[in-house]
Amino acid sequence: MNILLEAHLDDISSPANLRINDQIREYREYCRAHGCTRPYHHFAFGQSPFPPPPPIIEALAANAAKHDYLPTAGLPELRDAIAAFYRRHFDLDCTGDRVVVSPGSKGMISILLSALQGTVVIPVPAWVSYLPQAKILKKEVVSIRTRREDGFRLTPDLLKNGLERCGAGQNILILNHPCNPTGVVYSESELEGLADICRLHGVVVISDEIYALTSFETDGFTSMGKVYPEGTIVTGGLSKDRSCGGYRLGVGIFPESPSRLREDVVKLGGSTYSCVASPVQYAALKAYSTDAAVEEYMRDCRTLNSLVGRRMASLLSELPGVRTTTPQGGFYLYVDFSDLRDRFKAVGVDSCDEFARHLLQIEHTALLPGTALLLPDDDFSVRCSFVDYDGAKALAEWRGNPPRTSEEEDAFIRAHCPLVVDGVGYVGRYLDQIRRGLRPEHVM
Repeated sequence: MNILLEAHLDDISSPANLRINDQIREYREYCRAHGCTRPYHHFAFGQSPFPPPPPIIEALAANAAKHDYLPTAGLPELRDAIAAFYRRHFDLDCTGDRVVVSPGSKGMISILLSALQGTVVIPVPAWVSYLPQAKILKKEVVSIRTRREDGFRLTPDLLKNGLERCGAGQNILILNHPCNPTGVVYSESELEGLADICRLHGVVVISDEIYALTSFETDGFTSMGKVYPEGTIVTGGLSKDRSCGGYRLGVGIFPESPSRLREDVVKLGGSTYSCVASPVQYAALKAYSTDAAVEEYMRDCRTLNSLVGRRMASLLSELPGVRTTTPQGGFYLYVDFSDLRDRFKAVGVDSCDEFARHLLQIEHTALLPGTALLLPDDDFSVRCSFVDYDGAKALAEWRGNPPRTSEEEDAFIRAHCPLVVDGVGYVGRYLDQIRRGLRPEHVM
């Protein structure tokens, strides 16, 4: 039988971070079969390294027998708890009737794009899934390349110029804050500048704030929903700050009006996934409650991640020809190798994709190439995740014996995050050969 498929899906690839996961599994098997015992350094995937907080695990286990369908918008008491959480942490004017629960924040963003009319505006470099989600829905997309001199932040002038390339009618800005892949956090005044442009042009903002409580200076974090409440849908969830990515629970915080937007999102949810799993929703009640143990957990995890991220940025910046951002939140650095572009090409490494593949094969170190971030293939920039370490052991040691000096911090990272340190060393060895005009080769 000749089964016909939608032709526009041919232009959509599976997420690069997931493909690299599969490659690493294949390479590990190959190495074992050929006597290579060198470890792999997985800097291409952004999963929290920590186990979920015990109170959430206990709540999930205690509610494992819950099996009834729940309201598509979410358990009413959970929606109230989420609203209180966002009031408490972000000072958002929010009530439970403006909250919708979804199977992950990615699911919420997809349904929002299904419900909203307009061209999708994406600042670049961008998270891997925004463009594919828009393409699946046959949305028009306008990308806006951010600039190094602005710290890779979207600025009002860049946004205004980007909107001029959009068609008539409503536009949808996806703002990732803190940013994956750059680690950038916007100040309140920077967000207000963007909000002024959005108000002037009637732009709807999907503010993807899944990393909000991983911000290293949480007192300095401002939600776009605070400065542009009438036009912003804030999305978040349990994946990052509470390390429950596989629970697949996301949230959307909606403007007060129009109520039809929430109703349409719930209608779409009911027609696709019915509801988020019942035990997970009851566990989320604990995750969004005022629980001292969960709050302490989030503080400790972001303090530890701050140390590791900034240390990795420092190590990478010491490599000749390498420029990197210093993260302010999230799990990532944005690393630019473009100063070495001519040297790469001189030894036959002709693109960023080829560089990432070759580095993984030769030095067992995975980076997410810039093409996955909506960058051209001759831009040798990558996303580097700094969470490849045993979070359970590191967190236990951190709590029991926290380092108090910079020397102790360095010793802590070398002892408990060895793949981070060694992986940077492997990148340095690879680049040293590139600078000497040699095509790097695998070392057993």
